[in-house]
Amino acid sequence: MTAALLLGAAGLPLLALLLMRGRLVAVTVRGYSMSPTLMPGDRVLMLRGRRRLASGRMAVVVAPHPEHGWRPPAGDTPVSWYVKHVVAVAGEPVPDWAHRCAGPRVPPRMLVLLGERPGSSDSKQWGYCPEDKVIGTVLVRLRAAGRADAPAAPDATGTGP
Repeated sequence: MTAALLLGAAGLPLLALLLMRGRLVAVTVRGYSMSPTLMPGDRVLMLRGRRRLASGRMAVVVAPHPEHGWRPPAGDTPVSWYVKHVVAVAGEPVPDWAHRCAGPRVPPRMLVLLGERPGSSDSKQWGYCPEDKVIGTVLVRLRAAGRADAPAAPDATGTGP
């Protein structure tokens, strides 16, 4: 489903259905790890699930645990979400900069993620991200207050942390 379909008249019933079922969620960006593409206060429209997960897309993932990364202790409850670029999926080559990702190719059910800022918390620090940590994929950036360069998009209900 593309942004054009979502915005077109033919896509409005589908958009309404996905919003009502909670499959589409507007997520507010907090922090600078994805700047300049995404800035604090920007909102992205996320499709829940992993169906559209691919290299080159952005994904919303459970934030890694500060001590244990994407393998938190049993019973630990995630407190926030991250938006990151998906750089490689299972079977694709591991990028040279991903020193914490062992092997020449990404293993099954794993991802290599990257933020845009050098200090971003991503696969550079935590290695592979398990696919089960993906909450959804970003479909489109919604207009943020005070940002003239953001594309216009339909208003959506729901928020993410």
